[in-house]
Amino acid sequence: MAKKTVVAAGIVIALAAAWGGASWFTGKQIEQHIGEVTDNLNNGLKNAYPQAGIKVTFRDYQRGIFKSQVALVVQSDGSDTRQHLLAANEEVVFNATVFHGPFPLSASQFSLKPVMAAVHGELANTDSVKALFELTKNKPFITADSRIDYSGDTHSAVTLEALDVQNPEMKVNFSGTTLLVDLAGDLRAGKVIGNVANLAMEKPNLQGQNEKLTLQDLALNSDTRKGKFDLDVGDVKLTLKKLALDVQGGDSLALNDFSLVNHTTEDDANLAGQMTLTLGSALFRDQNLGSLNMNVNFSGLDGKGTRQFMTEYQKNLQSLLQNIDQITPEVYDQQLAALVLHNLPQLLKGNPSVKIAPFSWKNAKGESTFTLALDMTDPLQKNAAPTSNLSDEEAIIRQSVKSLDARLTVPLDMITELMVQTAPKASSADEKKQLEQMAHQQAQLMANIGQMSQVTVTKDNAITSSLQYSDGAVTFNGRKIPLAEFIAPFITLPSENVPEEGDDSQAAPEEQQPDASVSP
Repeated sequence: MAKKTVVAAGIVIALAAAWGGASWFTGKQIEQHIGEVTDNLNNGLKNAYPQAGIKVTFRDYQRGIFKSQVALVVQSDGSDTRQHLLAANEEVVFNATVFHGPFPLSASQFSLKPVMAAVHGELANTDSVKALFELTKNKPFITADSRIDYSGDTHSAVTLEALDVQNPEMKVNFSGTTLLVDLAGDLRAGKVIGNVANLAMEKPNLQGQNEKLTLQDLALNSDTRKGKFDLDVGDVKLTLKKLALDVQGGDSLALNDFSLVNHTTEDDANLAGQMTLTLGSALFRDQNLGSLNMNVNFSGLDGKGTRQFMTEYQKNLQSLLQNIDQITPEVYDQQLAALVLHNLPQLLKGNPSVKIAPFSWKNAKGESTFTLALDMTDPLQKNAAPTSNLSDEEAIIRQSVKSLDARLTVPLDMITELMVQTAPKASSADEKKQLEQMAHQQAQLMANIGQMSQVTVTKDNAITSSLQYSDGAVTFNGRKIPLAEFIAPFITLPSENVPEEGDDSQAAPEEQQPDASVSP
């Protein structure tokens, strides 16, 4: 039910957009363009949901002078897909009324400004969504009202009905929402604004305990367009006031004041962007574990190379999904690594750089920080140094990485505080004091192990680590190390007893001499 509802919402938006892409405003022209609209919708659905196994058709078209009516039907496309949203005999239907321009006679969309058309679409009560209509007391859970300009641009209000479900199996309370969606006529630019005030779900888990998930004030504001490299650029902001999980007789977790802001731009050759992520507080058993802050910037990412990589990645992912039962995580990681290496020269053509300044976690006892500055370089540049005498791994690093500076600081007091907060709750003051002492000892042990293995350095009551690289030289925690020596532990060498390609000396076991006691 959830999958069908999510895809259904997307289809309603796509319906309005498809009408906008057609060049008509009379009923006769609608009829002429239905085939074109159907193809556009199905191509869009195939790209957005390749494993859904669904298609769209139109039926029951009725043409009128001032308005026309048509049913949009979502059904299985008959393909051999494991993740079909609909069975062969199931369908989801949207009834659409198209009010013809230049002044559509739509009660919810009437305006003195001439427009091409207005569209009202709503989910129909069919067997596939009958249970959903029972929850909404026979109201359509999804409705959409759209206004289509003569330019083809579409302005839609997509409404999800409020829900209040109370039964022994599950309790759901949903405030409902209205999404404001603006789409360009060529579907290459769009704006989405929406807010969900409240969503609460409660049901028993496998152990019979009640689990309650609560979401408050989820807001989305997106303004993006397809750039010259056919990749999305623009601004997206997502905020969430609270996300809480409560387990009966168990631990509770709450995330408060979450925000994600993303800004992406492009020039004639490259992409650049900035992402900021913040979390006001994370509460575990009503104890404040701290706040999070992360700022990431990138620039100089080659647009054509990124587009090529994304295209190949999507094809590779679809192939893996079709054989998901035969693919192990190790095989997936290997194929992804091979894909990245194959496209690396194109991705690095613009000499990209990435900066994290900082990634931080702060609690009552201190603040941990991680910073990164990575400058990459085009490995195919003409003045690249020869690498014939280097290992493949060292050659890739020397050719692709110009400089790296990474630094980590974790205060010991902060680690101690986190261990105390996440440990079983102390029942007395003495037990709490003992718990704090044990946590301090464990934090100190971590620091000692890190220092003995030369991975970290304990300085000013904090675990620290630093790594710098430039021109083939590595400085790790103040020690200068040749690049080959530094990466050696991370390189997997072939097993000694595995014959190299073309070596037939171990290709088959030695032939055994026949037993003399056995007669032929």
